[in-house]
Amino acid sequence: MTQLSGRDKEAAMIRQANRAAAVGRLMLGDTRDWIEFLRADQVDLTALPRRQLRSGKADVKRRLSKQLEQFCERNFIGMTPQRLSDMYEEIKAFRGLEMPLLEFENRFAPVRKEVLRGNPTHLTVSMSLWGLQFRIPEEDFAKDIMEAVGLAARAEGQLVQFETAAQAELLCNRETIGSLVRQKMFAARSGVIACFNLIEAYLNGIAWDYLRTADTTGLSNRSRKLLEDSASASIREKLQKYPEIVAGASPWGTDDTDVAQFLDVVKPFRDSLVHPSPFAAPEKFGGYDKLRLLYRTDKNTVDLAASTTAKLLLRIYRHIKPGMSLPPWLEDLLAKVGIKDESSQQVRAPDRQ
Repeated sequence: MTQLSGRDKEAAMIRQANRAAAVGRLMLGDTRDWIEFLRADQVDLTALPRRQLRSGKADVKRRLSKQLEQFCERNFIGMTPQRLSDMYEEIKAFRGLEMPLLEFENRFAPVRKEVLRGNPTHLTVSMSLWGLQFRIPEEDFAKDIMEAVGLAARAEGQLVQFETAAQAELLCNRETIGSLVRQKMFAARSGVIACFNLIEAYLNGIAWDYLRTADTTGLSNRSRKLLEDSASASIREKLQKYPEIVAGASPWGTDDTDVAQFLDVVKPFRDSLVHPSPFAAPEKFGGYDKLRLLYRTDKNTVDLAASTTAKLLLRIYRHIKPGMSLPPWLEDLLAKVGIKDESSQQVRAPDRQ
């Protein structure tokens, strides 16, 4: 085995510290561009004068090592500058990093709970020039819904000016009116689909987290199969059974109004949009005219879908996590649709970084 010279050891120490520091700055969102990030690995340190290397080594020991250790201790459990340096290679190769939390923690180090800020374990760790972020599908879909509700409202608001106009004036503004109508209908259709996606993403998420973090030894085979085989379970089964399995009791009463409204009113609109067809739905699913519902999807539909979705999510969250602060994405959605959380006066959880 080749013995490293003193120069090589000093260069390796400085290089590791520089790479680790570059990763730390990237996580904090303090990196201006990828050129700056890559600079930590581009200098041929072994070619520097020995005096300069010794000075760099002393600086690493005196200042940089302590800063890196503090950064690791503050944000992770068992993270080291060496592991940050290893992470540099991953980020360098792809100009960023996206990795499921469990994989990230297995490869590098567990993230402290204070840093996760209540985010679920199925999150994706994302690193880019925007810093360290945690992505979950629930937040993306919630934001889609809020944008859709807002766009539909703005488009309808701009159409008000034409309500009392004569037909001749309407014809002169046909292109403008048509564009606003399209915006409103697009927002309504997109929002309804996003509502369904959000409910399913949230239910699948709590099932996944429960199977990986809770004691499931007493779980029946039927319940376990229902949670594990999420692709085969219907949205009706998930909505009615997942919260009950996770919490040990159902949050829904007999003929629950919110559940019925989502399954019997919102879902047919969503199904008509996702599976458009001139064929009517089977009788066991209501026998409704799919195309009729597709054409009738409007601002009122997305408002109803968003409100019903927010109510259901609030009730499920309060049922399975009593007393805990709502995640910011759910608080924002509730505010957007005008629903107050009467069950808690707790302070809002911090926004993710």
